[in-house]
This record gives sequence, structure tokens and C-alpha cells, in this order.
Amino acid sequence: MTAPTFLFLQGLPGPSSRRIAGELEKGGARVVRVNCNGGDLFDWRFGGLSFRGKLDQFGPWLDVLYQREGATALVLFGADRAYHRAAIAAAQGLGIDIFVLEEGYLRPNSVTLEHWPKGQAWPWPESLEDCQRRARPVAAEAPIPGYFFPRMMQGIAYALASFLLGPFYPHFRSHRPHHSFFEFLAWNRRWSRAWGERRDSKRALADVAGKRFFLLPLQIDGDASLVHRSPFAGMAEAITAVVADFKAHAPVGTMLLVKRHPLDPDLAGWRRVTMRIAGGDPRVQFIEHGDLDPLLDACTGVVTVNSTVGSLALAKGKPVHALGRALYAIPGLADPGPLAQFWNEPQPPQPGAYDLFARALWSECLLNAGFHSRAGLARLAPLAAARMLEKAA
Repeated sequence: MTAPTFLFLQGLPGPSSRRIAGELEKGGARVVRVNCNGGDLFDWRFGGLSFRGKLDQFGPWLDVLYQREGATALVLFGADRAYHRAAIAAAQGLGIDIFVLEEGYLRPNSVTLEHWPKGQAWPWPESLEDCQRRARPVAAEAPIPGYFFPRMMQGIAYALASFLLGPFYPHFRSHRPHHSFFEFLAWNRRWSRAWGERRDSKRALADVAGKRFFLLPLQIDGDASLVHRSPFAGMAEAITAVVADFKAHAPVGTMLLVKRHPLDPDLAGWRRVTMRIAGGDPRVQFIEHGDLDPLLDACTGVVTVNSTVGSLALAKGKPVHALGRALYAIPGLADPGPLAQFWNEPQPPQPGAYDLFARALWSECLLNAGFHSRAGLARLAPLAAARMLEKAA
């Protein structure tokens, strides 16, 4: 039997893709790596093949490479980057298996690994009955630590390598909406303002304490799930839509608490943007800092585009309204009605619905591992490689 050949594209900054590839090679597979920029090259320790052409040439270039290398599977992080969309289209034309890694759909103890057999996308659950058909008994989750500092340092190293080696990849275009240099400046601004942000956040939390309030967790502007799986071009549009509906339909005495994403460098200045959109309405409050867990316990419900905070809220039995295409937007799980009705009559998930949904995901596309700690990576590499070898066989 011929050994399978896995072709790797861009992964999460850091060693995760390289570690998984190493486990695949231990299992007898061949691995081919394609680098699209200097960060990719650095993460792969300066090995692999490099694509230096324009984006519209990437699909045809890969089509030749797939056939030349005898690729049987494509591995990438996220399906919605422009380079990955081109790679997926080429792979589908050849009937090549695709493995899509993501941050875990259910936080905090999972990594997502979708298998697209012969290039056919993994079908999202459409109903609780569908979840019931897919769900199998699953082992208890082991707690997976995750740390911000190594994630930050891996991101900085990736961005620095991309910048320094930029002349070797003159046509590369990132999926991120802002240049990494400006994100670096924004992070420095965030750190310099941290004391004031914490003070203002405490005041906002005091204002909503003991009151009926809804939580709107922001997502990172330009995130693929926001751009490709929602009606909004960016987070400002989503805030505008939610605040306008809240002001028009929320009952007296109800408040809306908007929370910045913890990994957003805040180039937009989301407090200023939110307060401008709210037009001075004291019922709309904003926080940069605050422990999510007690906020979910205290809130009446969560309004989101398609953030994974929605699944955390559903796990607690809280009503969730999704404005975009969300994995958990299933009848009986997420609130089915219009947003105008949600402020007044939020519908919690049916008893047992979240457990059924979670077991379906664990059965099909989740690994009990992580990207952002040594312990998480130590579990991820062998688990992911074993799943890929099993599915690609």
C-alpha cells in the first residue's frame, strides 16, 4: 500500500503544524510543506517549498504540485483564507482529502479537526435529530492549559519573519485586515491604557450589577468567521445593528454590555466606536476587561454574530441569539426568533440539547488538546496525526 502524502499550508503561528507533520512521518506518511511568506518559512524551520507568485496563480500552481507529489490529503488552518480557498478548490477538483484545523469549537479544552473526504466539506449539524445520529459516548475532557504569553511571542516571531523575509515573497497578501506593524503599535497602546481600561470596566460592571442585562461579546475585526459567515463586513456594522435593535425593542430597565475580545489589538478603539453608536444611551455599557464566566452566569442572554462565547453560554443554559451563521444556531439550542423578540422573551436551550450537540462535535471533529501550551501540544500532535492517518487510509 502506498504511503499517504500530506501537503501542509499555513497553520497557526508556532510549532503545531511542524509537530503534527513529525508525527505523521513517524506513522509512515510523506509530508510536503508549502510556504507563502516568511512567517511560514520560519515556522517550518526554513524547510519546504515556497510559492512566490500572485494569488490568482496559486490554485493552478498547487494543481500541478498536488499531481507531481502524489498528494492524497491537504492540511491547513482555517478554510476561509484566500490562499486556502484556492487550495481547497484545486484539491476538490482532484478528489483530495482535506483536513481543516481550527481553534476548538468548544472552549477551552479542544482543537477542531474537520475531515473533508474527497474534498467534500464536513457537514455542520442541522438539527438536534442530526446531532443524535452523530453523537457517540465520549471520554471525559482532560483540562488543557492555554497561555497568552507563548501565543503572543509566536505571533510576534511570525510577523517579524514575514517582515524581514518579505522581499522573497513580494506578492503575498495576508488575510489580516491590518499590517502587523500597526497591530504591534496598537498592542502597545492597549498595555499603556490598561489601568484606565480596568477602572472604566469596573464602573460599567457596577452599573449593570443586579440588573437585567444582555452580553454582546465582540469578535476580532476581519476574522474569517465574521467576514464569510455573517451579513456584516466588520464588527462596527454588527454593533450598529445590535444597538439599534436594542434601543428600539429592549424593555425598560434592560441593559446591553459590550465586551472587547481579549485578543483584539483594538486598532478601531471599540469603546469610542460603541459609545458613538450608542449615542449617549446609558443603557449601553462597554468593558475591555472582565471575567467572562461570572458575566455569563449573571446575564439574561448573549447576542453574538457567531462567537464561540455562544457555545460557552449555551453550556450554562443561557439563551443565545446568533446573527451570523454559527455552528450552534440549531432549533432547540439557540434562540430561533427575531432579535426584537429576544430582548423580551429570550429562549434558553432545550434540556439536554447542549449535551447532545457537544457529544456530536466530540464524536466527529474535536480533539482534547490545545495549541497554546506544551501540555496541549503534546496531546495535539499524536492525536491529530492518528486521526488523519485513520481517515486518509
